[in-house]
Amino acid sequence: MGMSNKTKKALRKAVKQKNKRRRGHWLFIQHGDSLKEIGSKLITQLAVLVLVGCGVILINELRLSLVTKQQNSSYRQIYEKYISQTIEAITDKVTGEKQLLPAAQQLMAINPDTVGFIQIDGMENIALPVVQRREKDGNDYYLKTAFDGSINKAGTVFLDRRAVLDADEQSDVLTLYGHNQKDGTMFGDLKYYKHDVEFYKAHPLIRFDSNYEMGTYKIFAYFVTETLPEQTADGNVFRYHNYIGLNKEKYDEYIDNIMLRSQIITSVDVQYGDKFLVLSTCSNEFDNSRFVVFARKTREGEDETVDTASAVINPNAKEPDWNVIY
Repeated sequence: MGMSNKTKKALRKAVKQKNKRRRGHWLFIQHGDSLKEIGSKLITQLAVLVLVGCGVILINELRLSLVTKQQNSSYRQIYEKYISQTIEAITDKVTGEKQLLPAAQQLMAINPDTVGFIQIDGMENIALPVVQRREKDGNDYYLKTAFDGSINKAGTVFLDRRAVLDADEQSDVLTLYGHNQKDGTMFGDLKYYKHDVEFYKAHPLIRFDSNYEMGTYKIFAYFVTETLPEQTADGNVFRYHNYIGLNKEKYDEYIDNIMLRSQIITSVDVQYGDKFLVLSTCSNEFDNSRFVVFARKTREGEDETVDTASAVINPNAKEPDWNVIY
């Protein structure tokens, strides 16, 4: 004998209510769940939260990367527009003092900490304003602060706070710091120089203009180095960033250490009295490693081109002590 319509209706209602209660049963803890089911659901909920968190982080990373590229492009456009109007350093005819370049004035209106602009021809990502903060936090502040003052993990390329770069004086060594960003922004593209003499031949020059004059620097060395005494067999670390003013003894010590480690041998000569530019960024070989590029300023009356034909990889370069590091 078949079920009555009333019984069928009651059964359908019971099934519907059961399905409603069981909706989301794989994720949410419900009345009647066993301890095993509760544990499984807690693990599933944790996995979902981790997945959502990773998605949020990834989206934010992509957003910050896009913002960084857009901002850097706008600064480059501003700089190139105004620097194209400048032939040489502007000097006051009455006082004889150097005046701010028009391009520098534009960037300083955005950030008064501006001290210059760096470019490497053919490297789109390295066309960046450079700042300097002389306060005690000067070498930390711009690690996560963008040029416009916003918070951004890409930071801003900054000059060592101890260096001098103004209208009348320039330290013997100017060390610039920038992050090694995975998207190639800031100093991320410097990695292409590593052990690649052909890349060097295509990009041997750095253009670094201060607020007061334009300058061209010739790359003569670069290498990966450790930063911690425990990463070396003898505890001695080449602290390249602590060389700012150079007397003859310090100059010889500085250059000897650079040439000992340089991955390349170039035709660019150096001599006491030269001005140097250093680009420093984190490297990926091991924790607390740095990749450092060294260039010297073109001398007065010197040809700005570099004869790269003779450039070769240095087979005897001193490398980090891999046995100690690993």
